[in-house]
Amino acid sequence: MLNFAKKTLPQLPYINIHKHGQILSEDELAIRNIFASDIHEVVGKRIGSLSIGLHPWHVDERNIDEQLALVKEASKHDSVIAIGEIGIDRITAAPFELQKEAFANQLRIAASVNKPVIVHCVKAHSDIISIIKREQFKGKVIFHGFNQNEQIAEQLLKNGFYLSFGQALLNGNSNASKIFQDIPEDQFFLETDEADINIIKIYKRAAALKNTEVKNIKLIVSQNYNRFLPPA
Repeated sequence: MLNFAKKTLPQLPYINIHKHGQILSEDELAIRNIFASDIHEVVGKRIGSLSIGLHPWHVDERNIDEQLALVKEASKHDSVIAIGEIGIDRITAAPFELQKEAFANQLRIAASVNKPVIVHCVKAHSDIISIIKREQFKGKVIFHGFNQNEQIAEQLLKNGFYLSFGQALLNGNSNASKIFQDIPEDQFFLETDEADINIIKIYKRAAALKNTEVKNIKLIVSQNYNRFLPPA
């Protein structure tokens, strides 16, 4: 866990809660997402903080047991600080019921190692909430890449989940921009996901939407990050 007590505000990192690819800023602290099929290439290497999971796009009945076993084994590594991205996607070709099964299994894995989860969700918010409740998962949950309407935002926030905002914030007409202005400070993160943009650009836009300075957004996200991670 980061120790922010000894840092001044300008020294705080730009935390990128969910990204694919290379880090673009020396001031960036990123959780890099790794798919289950790529686990052997990264686990155990000194490449920073990771989230690892079986993405709903990749759920396949021919190898689901093998993929889940990879996630379970990788989840024990210190470099893996979250399980994800995992979830349900109603517009992908993967069988819906199998996606639900994979998601529930990975919630159990996360619970067994006391690690939070990063969720990919497309048109399945109610399904995901239902499974989280059924599994009695008590860990922290982030819905990444949020760009949904106010009703869905309220539903997720009411359940105590975090929302993570990325490239959609740069569009002034997006749901993300409208929601972000009023989101509680203790329930949001910022990310770049697959976008080839610098996380600093997202922070600047977030600060403008909140009518504050970038250093204050950095402090808020840093505090949320410490709450997101389980105690050491």
